[in-house]
Amino acid sequence: MPQAGLHAAFGNQFRRFLSHKTRLFPAIIFGAILPDLDVIAVAIGSIFITIHDAETILHRTFSHSFFTLILIYLFFAIWGEWKNNSTLKSVGKGLVLGMLTHIVLDTFFWFREIHFLWPLPIEPFNIWKNWPAPEWLHRTMLVLEFLCFRWYAWFLMQQHLKNPHGNSWLIKYLNIWMGWETNFLVFFALLAYWNPPFFKVLFGAAYIPSLIMALWATYMSRDALELKPI
Repeated sequence: MPQAGLHAAFGNQFRRFLSHKTRLFPAIIFGAILPDLDVIAVAIGSIFITIHDAETILHRTFSHSFFTLILIYLFFAIWGEWKNNSTLKSVGKGLVLGMLTHIVLDTFFWFREIHFLWPLPIEPFNIWKNWPAPEWLHRTMLVLEFLCFRWYAWFLMQQHLKNPHGNSWLIKYLNIWMGWETNFLVFFALLAYWNPPFFKVLFGAAYIPSLIMALWATYMSRDALELKPI
C-alpha cells in the first residue's frame, strides 16, 4: 500500500520515457500491484497469531525487499537467456521496475515501516517515524483502496476500448467489478466511521479478492496495455 490503483497509475507513467518493448509496460503495471499480495500471507498468519503481529512479521517484508527484486530479475534474465527469449527479459525488467515504484510510493505515502533489506536483521526503514500517523488516517486510506480499484477497473476498460484485442470480452466483467468496488467503497466508508473492532477482518475479506482481481485483470489485459510502437 498505498492504493493498488495508485500504484498501477504510477507504473503506467513509465510509458512517457521508456521505449517500447514487448510486454514491458504490462509487466511494470503488474509489478506495481504485486507486492501487496503479501496480505494473503498476513491473512493466513492471522489464523495463528493476532492480525497486528501477522502484519508486523509478514506485511511490507519479503515482498518489499530489494533482495526479492534482485532474485526476480535474475530469474527472468537467466530464463530469457536460456530460452533465447527477449520478451522474458522484458517481463523481468518490467516486474522489477513496477515493484520498485511500489516500494518508493509506500516509503513516502504509507506512513509505516518497510523492510527494504529483509531478511537481514536490520531495523526497518520509516521516513515518518517522528510523526506517528493517526489511526483515522489509516482507516481512510484503507477505504480509498476501493475507490482506486474502481478507477483501475475503469482504466482497464478504456485501454480495451482504445486498443481492442481478443481478450476485450473482459470489459463486461471489468464493469461488474467496478460496480462491486463502488459498493465496497460506500460500505467501508460507513464502517470506518463506526470503527468496530472487526473492521480489518471485513476489510481483508473484501480487499484480497479485489487485489487478486486487479492482478488477474492486468494479466488478461496485457495485449490492451501494450504501447503500440510509432
